[in-house]
Amino acid sequence: MKKEDYIRKNLDGTFRLWLRRASLWGCVLFVLLGGLDYLVTPENFAVFLRYRIVLSLLLLIGHFLAGRLSSRHLYVLAYVLVAGSAWAIEIMIIQFGGHESPYYVGMILLGISVIGVVPAPFTFHVVIASLIYLLYLAPIVLTESLTNHRDFLIANTFIILIFSTMLLVRYLSGNALRSELGFQYDLEQYRESLETAVRERTAELADTVEKLKQEIVERQKAEMERQRLQGQLLQSQKMESIGRLAGGAAHDFNNILTAILNYAELTLMKLAEDHPVRSHLMSIREASEKAATLTHQLLAFSRRQVLEMKAVNLNGVIGDMANMLSRMIGEDISLELKTEATISTICADRGQIEQVLMNLAVNARDAMLSGGRLLIGTKDVDLNDALLRAQETVTFGKYVLLSVTDTGEGMTAEVRDRIFEPFFTTKELGRGTGLGLATVYGIVKQHSGNIIVDSEPGKGTTFKLYFPIVGKREKVKEKEKDIDLSGPLPTGTETILVVEDDPSVRELVRQVLLPLGYRVLATAGGDDAIRTSASYNGPVDLLLTDVVMPVMNGKQLAEVLRIKRPGIKVLFMSGYAHEALSARGILEPGVAMIHKPFRTIALARQVRQVLDSGA
Repeated sequence: MKKEDYIRKNLDGTFRLWLRRASLWGCVLFVLLGGLDYLVTPENFAVFLRYRIVLSLLLLIGHFLAGRLSSRHLYVLAYVLVAGSAWAIEIMIIQFGGHESPYYVGMILLGISVIGVVPAPFTFHVVIASLIYLLYLAPIVLTESLTNHRDFLIANTFIILIFSTMLLVRYLSGNALRSELGFQYDLEQYRESLETAVRERTAELADTVEKLKQEIVERQKAEMERQRLQGQLLQSQKMESIGRLAGGAAHDFNNILTAILNYAELTLMKLAEDHPVRSHLMSIREASEKAATLTHQLLAFSRRQVLEMKAVNLNGVIGDMANMLSRMIGEDISLELKTEATISTICADRGQIEQVLMNLAVNARDAMLSGGRLLIGTKDVDLNDALLRAQETVTFGKYVLLSVTDTGEGMTAEVRDRIFEPFFTTKELGRGTGLGLATVYGIVKQHSGNIIVDSEPGKGTTFKLYFPIVGKREKVKEKEKDIDLSGPLPTGTETILVVEDDPSVRELVRQVLLPLGYRVLATAGGDDAIRTSASYNGPVDLLLTDVVMPVMNGKQLAEVLRIKRPGIKVLFMSGYAHEALSARGILEPGVAMIHKPFRTIALARQVRQVLDSGA
């Protein structure tokens, strides 16, 4: 129940209770005040008594109806009872003394009984006060000629002051009551959320000592669960902080690696096959490629890797990788596939999903030093409440479950809680970087998925990965071919505007493209590029620009130049996912990008491919 509904329900209930009490008290009061009629106006006693009896019966009927009518009709009943009471008193006023009658005090008593006792919305009391006063004033003004203006003015002033004061008090008390009910609602909601588990268990307990002990055990479990969830939240926050740091470091490192890797390749191209320095340069290139792999893992963990999302058949990916995984885990480990998911189409970057499978397979292989069994399977699942309570980021919906189970040595709880931390590893020095499972975690999260680990020492390990499905059995396009990195470098004669704020990368790109026949206009930033384009009279065929630059980013620069030079083609360079080109790390359709650190031949072929494209 919402807070407003709770407050309204309680106000209606309180209003019903006090309306019944006020009508019953009014019934008794009208009869008892008949004694004053006998003392004040004996000649009208019999007539007034009939009014009082009729009105008392009306109030008595209202008392019983108030307990049975709906809330909407309850207010109508209240108006009828008040109007009937005011009208009966007004008849007595007109019949005994008119505007000089002391019976106007009855109107005040009626107002006190309703406004002062019955809690209701403030507008109700304003209407009631106005109704009582009009029923008092209108008949007198319409039927009488005022003779004693002083007494009439005093009586009306007194009534108005009493009603105004009571309305002010009712307004303040009404606000206080609403605030109190709101606070009470908040307390009840908080109490219920904390005691739900306790109430469920308490209902099953008997009044025995053994049951009491069981309740204590359940409370201890609830506290442990709270601590576990708190630890999970702290772990998630820690992972996010480490991810940001890792992503920033990987971004800067990519520019350095781009220069090292490509200058090594450019030098290799110019050296003879038997040159003594060639082996050294090849070692530099291999080391740079390993470092590039490391930065890609860091970017995947920190979720700053640009993804090219397509409809991917998860069962198909597993089947295509079966032979490679078998060779990778070795002959002493048997690989079993159990792809039971009827709908396994997910929106994913196929290369990243393959990376997940390889990392998990390598992790399983290292856990089964004496051989064993590796089971990879898929299932259709609907996430239930238990999983939602355990994983705070999971949302309801249709998911496909990818499970990777090994029969290895398993993990302790302490190790299991830290396996996704970057650089954490239980392997001896030199056997791992500690980024494999951290990379898996980052990729799964970037795909809007979730990962759960079940493992105990001596009982093996199961990784459960939940990916949201994108629909029924859709026809999945074949994986696009990677750029061919073999053969001679493609050449061209077009003019290329290069924009890169890192001097080493800018000079490298210029040295790669110039020997291939291109005209290269190298600039250090967006403003410089716009000025260079404006001063260059010939055509500019391609904008090759970094994404993250000060003042103006690559996408903003491309938008400006597309207006000034319609038809110019654009190729972005970037070391990590950036909001300018991607939504949640997913590359926007139609955007061409080359990832840093790139190889010389990859840059040459990507440039040629974009120039030859029809876009």
